[in-house]
Amino acid sequence: MIEPWKSYNQEELERQYNARDSVADFDFEIERYRSLSAQSYTECKVIQDLAYGPATNERIDYFPSEPNAPVFIFVHGGYWRLLGREDSAFMAKAFGQHGISTAVVEYTLAPEASLDQIVDEIRRAIVWIFTNIKYHGGDPNRLFICGSSAGAHLSAMALASGWMKDLSLPSNILKGGLLLSGLYDLEPIRHCKPNEWLQLDEDAAHINSPQHLIFTPGPKLHISWGGKETDEFKRQSREFLAKLKKAGLQVTGSEIEDRNHFNILTDLADPHRNLFQIVASTI
Repeated sequence: MIEPWKSYNQEELERQYNARDSVADFDFEIERYRSLSAQSYTECKVIQDLAYGPATNERIDYFPSEPNAPVFIFVHGGYWRLLGREDSAFMAKAFGQHGISTAVVEYTLAPEASLDQIVDEIRRAIVWIFTNIKYHGGDPNRLFICGSSAGAHLSAMALASGWMKDLSLPSNILKGGLLLSGLYDLEPIRHCKPNEWLQLDEDAAHINSPQHLIFTPGPKLHISWGGKETDEFKRQSREFLAKLKKAGLQVTGSEIEDRNHFNILTDLADPHRNLFQIVASTI
C-alpha cells in the first residue's frame, strides 16, 4: 500500500507541511505566544537560565508553584529552527495557579545543531530536571512532558524506550505526556522545505522518527491536533496514536475542531479549555 504522502505532487506536499501558511496570520499567532508568556514572566516567580549542558541554548526557565509540586516540562516547536523560552511560557501562570510548576526547555536550533544533537539535548534536559528539580521545589517523581509540532516530536523522542536504561536511569522518569500537532514520521519531511535546515538522509529520518521507535506502557499520554490543520498533520497524529494503542500504552486522542496548528497550544493557558483540564487531571 502506497503511503498517503507519496500521492502528492511536490507543490501539494510542501503545502501540507507548511504550518505557517495554514493560518491567516502567522505573526498574530506567534505574538499571542509572546504576550501570554510575558504575563508569566512578569507576574510569576521564575528561576531563569538553569543550565542543563554547556551550550549557550541548553537552558531551562523554571516557574515554581507550591512546594513539591508536579512539573510540566514544555518543549517548544518552530520546525526545530525557531522560537525559544521567551515565546513558550504562556501556560506557566495558569498552571501555577493550579499547583503545577512549569519548566520551559530551550535547545540549540537547526541548522546550527543537527536533529541528533537536538534530540540529545532534550533528553539531557529531562535527566537534569529529574536529578535537580528537587533543589528548586519540584517533585522529580511527577514529571509530565508536553510539546507542540517539532516540540511534540522531541517530546515523543524523550518518551521512547531504551535511552534512559542506557544511562542507568529508571525507565519511568516521565509519568505522562501531551503531544500536540506533532511530526512522528520524518520521511515526508525529508522531501520538502524543512530538510533545507535539517539535512536528513534516509537513515537519520528513520532513527529520529517516533513512528519507528519502541514505546512501552507506563506514562499516561494524550495526543491532540487541530481540526483546521492540514491532512498530513492530522494523519501523522492519528497514525502515531494508533501505533501507541497497538503497543498497549495508556493513550487517548482528540481532534479539536475549532483550533489550528498554533492556537491549539494556547488552550494550555485557559483553565476552561479541555487540554488544560486533561493536563491538570493527569498530573
